[in-house]
Amino acid sequence: MVLDKLGASLRKAVSRLRGRPVVDEAAINEFLRDVQRALLEADVNVKLVLELSKRVKERALKEDVPPGFSRRELAVKILYEELTNLLGRRPVEIEIDGKRTNVILVVGIEGSGKTTTVAKLAHWFSKRYGKVAIVSSDVIRPASKLQLEQMVGDEVPVFWEDHGDPIRIMRDGLERFRKEKYNVVIVDTAGRHKDEEGLMKELKEYYEAVKPDMVILVVDGTIGQAAYNQAKAFADSIPIGGVIVTKLDGAAKGGGALSAVAAAGAPIYFIGTGEKLDDLEKFDPDRFVSRLLGGGDIVELARRMEEAFKESELLERISKGKFDLEDFREYLQQLRKAGPLDKLLEMIPGVGGKLSNLEFDPKEMDRWMAIINSMTPEERREPSLIRGSRVERIARGSGVTAKDVRRLLKSYNQVKRMMESMSSPAKMRRLMRRMGLGA
Repeated sequence: MVLDKLGASLRKAVSRLRGRPVVDEAAINEFLRDVQRALLEADVNVKLVLELSKRVKERALKEDVPPGFSRRELAVKILYEELTNLLGRRPVEIEIDGKRTNVILVVGIEGSGKTTTVAKLAHWFSKRYGKVAIVSSDVIRPASKLQLEQMVGDEVPVFWEDHGDPIRIMRDGLERFRKEKYNVVIVDTAGRHKDEEGLMKELKEYYEAVKPDMVILVVDGTIGQAAYNQAKAFADSIPIGGVIVTKLDGAAKGGGALSAVAAAGAPIYFIGTGEKLDDLEKFDPDRFVSRLLGGGDIVELARRMEEAFKESELLERISKGKFDLEDFREYLQQLRKAGPLDKLLEMIPGVGGKLSNLEFDPKEMDRWMAIINSMTPEERREPSLIRGSRVERIARGSGVTAKDVRRLLKSYNQVKRMMESMSSPAKMRRLMRRMGLGA
C-alpha cells in the first residue's frame, strides 16, 4: 500500500484513543501527539501539522456528540475530515471532449518520472477514450522516445522527429494526429529545473505553440515538502490544470509531497504507485485517507455521524415549527430503505390510531419525489405559497395532475402536524428512529 509507515502510525494512534476508558482533554492531547509524530515522520510541513492539530483539538472538545456516539468516535471522524481537507478535499475529474482531439501537455523536473508517467497516462486514457497518441518532444534525451515505445507497445503510437526543434516536433505531431482524428494526444516535454530561467521560458513558448487543453505537472513524491516550491514555480510560468505525484510506493516523504502540492493550490489528479503501466491511481482524498486510517469503517463512521447530526437538526427544526418540504424530501429518501410508512407507524404506540386520517400510499413515493423536485427552492421552504397557477406548473413539470400535487401537500401537512404533536424531543427521536429516519 502507498505510504505504509504513515498509515500504520495513524492507525496506531486511532487504536490507542479507542482503548482509552475516558476521552478528556488529556486523552485528546495524547492522541494528537501520536498524530503529529506520524505526520512529521512523513515529512508533512510543521506549520500544517500544528494547524491541523489545533483544529482537531478545538473541534473534538467543543462539538456536540450526536446521540448514540462517543467523543472518541467524534475525534476520529474529525481527524478523517481534517486530513482529507489537508490533501485537497475532493477528487478532480479530467474532462475530455469526445468530438475533437484533446491535447495534454505534460511537464516536470528532470528525474521526476515524467516519461514513465506519460506512458501510464496514455494507457489510462486508451482504456476510456479510444484513440490515444503520444508526441515525444524531448530533444535533450532522445532515448525517452524508445522508453515510451517499449512501455506502450503497439497500444499507442509515439511520434518523434530526428532534429533539435521541439516546437516543430509538437506541431507536426499534433497536425498528424488531428488529421487521423485521435481523441487524446499527450505531449511529453524535456525535464527542466525550476531554477533554470531559460528552460522555464521555453516552457512558456511550448504552451503558446501547443495551446493545450490541459497542462499536467509531474512531481516526484520523494522530494517531500520541496514539492510546494516546485508546483508553485511551474504554476507561475504556465496554467497548471493538475498534478501527478509519482514514486509513492514506499516514499518516506510522500505525505509531505501530497500535502505540499495541495497547499500550493494544485489539484492532484493521480498518484504513481509503481513502475508498471497500471500503477497509476486516481487520487481521491476521501478514499486515500480512509485507507491510511484503516479502511471503510472510518468512512462509515463519518457517514453515520453525519446522519445523526441531520437527525438532531431535524428535531430542532420540528420543535420550532420549521419542518418544510426540503426536510420531507430528504426523509422520504431515507424511508425507501426503511420500509412502508404505514407499517412503520403502526409499530409506534399512540400513533397507529391516527393512520385513518393519514393519506399515504407507499407506491406513490416516486411520484411524490418528482413533484417535490419540480418545485422551486422557495416553494419547498414555504409550502403555503403553492396554490393556483403554481400547482398547475408543478403538475406539468412532474408529469402528474394538479390533484396529485394537492394530495401530496395534504399528506405533507398531516405528517407535519403529527410530528409537531409529539410533546418532547425524546418522543420525537424515538418516532424518527422507529421510522428509520436518522442514525
